[in-house]
Amino acid sequence: MKVLVSAFTCFNNASVNFSSEVIKHINNVDKVIVDVLYDKSYECLLEYGLDDYDLIVSLGEARSRDCLTLELEAKNISSCSIPDNALVYKKDCVIIEGGDSVLKTKVNVSKLDNIVKFSNDAGKYVCNNLYYHLLYNYPHKSIFIHVPHCHDLEEEYIKYAKIIEKIIEVILC
Repeated sequence: MKVLVSAFTCFNNASVNFSSEVIKHINNVDKVIVDVLYDKSYECLLEYGLDDYDLIVSLGEARSRDCLTLELEAKNISSCSIPDNALVYKKDCVIIEGGDSVLKTKVNVSKLDNIVKFSNDAGKYVCNNLYYHLLYNYPHKSIFIHVPHCHDLEEEYIKYAKIIEKIIEVILC
């Protein structure tokens, strides 16, 4: 089985993006780090031939959360008070014209109850934007996981990487 895991670069003047630190410790997958850019982060992933993958796992950070959260859905809206890395602000912008207002992952995540918490709020920033594109085009093989605040500690990065590896293993079984 072929798996692609993506993470994001730093944004909003942060010196680290926890997702790009966690991805370093995930084994036996193809990895890519994309820039925090509306729509362009998805375009970057397309260069990796997404049709060839059995599972696409995108990671982002949610510093306000205290645990890994697997996003069950994405909304067809980008709207945030901070710009992306190209200094683009989005305010109540539709991601895909004519797309459903909400898309849900069609990956079977029912066996993950004891491994990860679920969320229905991927935000309205670049994480949600990327996830909406993935669910619009690859709903049966795309998931998005938010990494919580890690205090920039190596042991936390490793811990979350191991949980993500377990998530991948369970989904692919």
